Amino acid sequence: MKAIVLFYSYSGHTQKAAQKLARTQEADLVEIKTLKRHSKPYLFTVECMRALLGKSAAIEPIPNDLKQYDMITLAAPVWASNPAPAFNAMVKLLPKGKNVQVILVSSSGAGATKRSEPKIRKSIREQGCTVVAYKDVKQS
Repeated sequence: MKAIVLFYSYSGHTQKAAQKLARTQEADLVEIKTLKRHSKPYLFTVECMRALLGKSAAIEPIPNDLKQYDMITLAAPVWASNPAPAFNAMVKLLPKGKNVQVILVSSSGAGATKRSEPKIRKSIREQGCTVVAYKDVKQS
């Protein structure tokens, strides 16, 4: 089974979790970068509100053709109990019919996205994909 881990990380915590998972699963690893990196004050005000509203961020194109993978993992930080806007942009990249793992990293850990989980699962189903694993991970 061919696997890939797509991750967005603002402070490096999600990157560490994604790297560890990619090594464990022998998966390709691709960092998702936003077109514009915002300051922390902007992040804590505007970007957290955008996360809460389920908005997407503009991201750089990725070099990988996701159709060639059997398992796609999406990893992102949690802002305002929701995945960062870059996560929503990653969901839009998913080709139909794929198995998807979701890894969300926060200082709260387990249950951090309890209220937003149904919305996250629905957005992935709407892409024609199946969520096979969903984890809230406490940042190290």
